Amino acid sequence: MLALLVAIEVAGWSAGAVRTPSSPSAWGGVREKPEDVADYDLEATLDPIEHTVEGKERLTWRNRSNEIVKALYIHLYLNAFEGPGSTFNLERRRYGGLRFDVRTKKGEFGWIDLKKVTQGRKPVPWTFVHPDGGPETDRTVARLDLPEPIKPGAAAVIDFEFHDQLPRVVARTGWFGSYHLVAQWFPKVGVLELPGERGATQPRWNCHEFHLHSEFYADFGSYHVKIAVPPGFTVGSTSAQDDIHDFAFAAWDGFAPPLEKDGVKVLYPPEFENSARVALQATREARDYFSKTLGPYPYEQITVVVPPFNAIESAGMEYETFFTSLGSNLSPLKEEVRFLTVHEFGHGYFMGLLATNEFEEPFLDEGLNEFWDARMLSDERVKLPLLPAFSNWDYIALHTHRFEADPIAGNSWERLTRSSYGAVYARTAIVFHDLEARLGGDVLARGFREYYRRWRFRHPSTADLEETLAEVAGQQKDVVHRWFAEQVYERAPVDDRVEKVESEEIVPEPGTVLRDGRRVEIEGGRKKGETWPWRSVVEVRRYAAHVPQAVRIEFEKGPPQILQWPESERWHRYVFERSDRVVSAQIDPKREVLLDLNKLDDGRTRERTPAGARRWTLEFKAWSELVYAMLESL
Repeated sequence: MLALLVAIEVAGWSAGAVRTPSSPSAWGGVREKPEDVADYDLEATLDPIEHTVEGKERLTWRNRSNEIVKALYIHLYLNAFEGPGSTFNLERRRYGGLRFDVRTKKGEFGWIDLKKVTQGRKPVPWTFVHPDGGPETDRTVARLDLPEPIKPGAAAVIDFEFHDQLPRVVARTGWFGSYHLVAQWFPKVGVLELPGERGATQPRWNCHEFHLHSEFYADFGSYHVKIAVPPGFTVGSTSAQDDIHDFAFAAWDGFAPPLEKDGVKVLYPPEFENSARVALQATREARDYFSKTLGPYPYEQITVVVPPFNAIESAGMEYETFFTSLGSNLSPLKEEVRFLTVHEFGHGYFMGLLATNEFEEPFLDEGLNEFWDARMLSDERVKLPLLPAFSNWDYIALHTHRFEADPIAGNSWERLTRSSYGAVYARTAIVFHDLEARLGGDVLARGFREYYRRWRFRHPSTADLEETLAEVAGQQKDVVHRWFAEQVYERAPVDDRVEKVESEEIVPEPGTVLRDGRRVEIEGGRKKGETWPWRSVVEVRRYAAHVPQAVRIEFEKGPPQILQWPESERWHRYVFERSDRVVSAQIDPKREVLLDLNKLDDGRTRERTPAGARRWTLEFKAWSELVYAMLESL
C-alpha cells in the first residue's frame, strides 16, 4: 500500500489476488439490487470533425465508511493516450503493442482536461498522483482535496466541466473517420473499500493508474446522460440508467437501420449485415444460456455495435447492456463473430453484475467469462469449422502455454510478458474445465450458480470464489482448495506420460524344479502346436503435479479396460497375462485434463504407427489455414 497525505490509504503496485474471504456483510450482504454509491448526471456534446467531447458532470458520492473523507480519487482514463509519458504507453513499449499494433500519429492522440471542479460553489483543487509508482508524467489518476470533508454516511456533490480530445481508435476507444466509440471518457471516482471487503482491514481507496492490460473497477449507481450529436448521426449507448457502474456510447452517420428483436438492438455498417444477424442471434442465445446456468439477467435492453472495418480496434469492448462485436464477410470468421459476441455479452455477468476488480484480479472477469462461454459453445457444437478433429476445448487450449510464467490470479500489470497476461483468458478456462471434470457431475455448475447468487453486485475476490466453490463441493472441498493453491494462485504444471507398451509371450524357460523330492530338469522352449499366454506391460509416469487419471488399455481381442491411476502415485506399472496382447494405452481418454504440458505423449501403441503423426499433422494444417484466413481479413 502507498500512504499519501490523507487519512485513508490507497491500494498500490503490490495489490493483487485476494486470499482472505470477504465478510458475509461485505457491501451489505447478499442482495437483489446493488448499493447505490456513485450517481452521475452527464452531458456530452460530440464534435465528430474535431473528435472532441465537451462535457459536464455532476457526481453524487456517498461515504459508506465510518471515517471522514477529506479527498476523492478519480480516474482520468483518456490521459493514457496523450503521449509517451503515461503508464499505459510505458508498458506498451515494454510489452509490445495492442491487438493490431497501429501506431498513433500526430493529431491522433487523446486526453481529458479538467476545466473546472467545484463542491457547492467552492473550487476543488486537484493533484495528479501515482498509486502504482508510475512515471510522474502519468495523469490517469487525480486526488481531489475537498473544501468540505464528507462525514460518515453523508453524500457530497462534485461538479466537473471537462474537455475530451478523443484518440484515433486505440485500446477500444476513439474515432476513425466519422465513427466514434466514446468510452472511458468522463472523470470517474474510484472505489472506497471497507474492512472485510476484498481483504481490506481498514478503509482504502482502490484507484489504480490505467495500465496497458488493465480495465476497470467501480461502484454501482445511476447514470443520467444527455448526448448531443450533429444531425444524421445515430447513437447507441449503455441501455440501463440505474444499477450500473459505467457508461459508454457510439455515434456514427454510417450505421444501417438497426436490427432489433427481443430487447436486443444491433447497430452495424451496411456491408456487415450478415455479421449483425449473427451477433443478434448470438446475443439472444447467450442471454438465455447465462440466465439459465448462472442466474437471471436484470436488464431489459442490450445494444450491440458492429464497428466499421477500419475501426476494428474498437471491436470487443464491453459495458453493461452495451458492447462492440466484430464484422466480417468471410465465412471462416462467422464462428469468430459468434464467439466474440457471446464473450462480450458474458462480461455483462462477470464484469457487470458481479463487478469484480479488473485491475487486481482480471481472471475473475476475463478468464471465468471465457470458461462460461466455452461451456455454452461446447454444449451446442462438438467441432468447429475447418477443425474437424478439434473440440471447442482443444481450440481454447491452443491459445495458451501449459506452463506460463505467472499464475492466473495475478494483477493485470505485474506480468513477465504480454503472453503471460494472455493466460488470464485461455488458461483460466482450461483450469476450471479440468476442475469441473475432477469434481464430476454438476458440482462446479452448482458452485457457480451459488457464486452468482451470493456475490452479484458485491465485487467478489478470488478468495470469495474459492470459498463458495468449496462450500458447494462439500466432501470434495479439499480438492477445491488444493486446486486453487496449485492452479489459481500458482501454476503447477501437469505432465503425465505413457512410457512403455510392450508384450512378450510367456514361453517356458529351461531350468530345474523339485518334484516329489527329486530335482527334475525342464526342457524350455516352444514345441510344435503349443500356444502360450502373453505378458503385456504398460508403464505410466508423472513428471509434475499429481492429478487423478484414467488409463484406457486396448487389446487385440475383447473390450478395452478403463483403469484408474491414483494421483498419489508417481508411476504405475500395469501387467496383464492373457491370451492376446495389449495394442495401445491412452491416458485421459475423455480429454478431461487439458492442463497437461504435452497431450501428444498421453498415448502409445505397442508398435510404431504413423497414424498419430498423420492425425496431428492434418489438424495443424487445418488450424494454420484458419489463422491465415483470419489474418487476411483484418
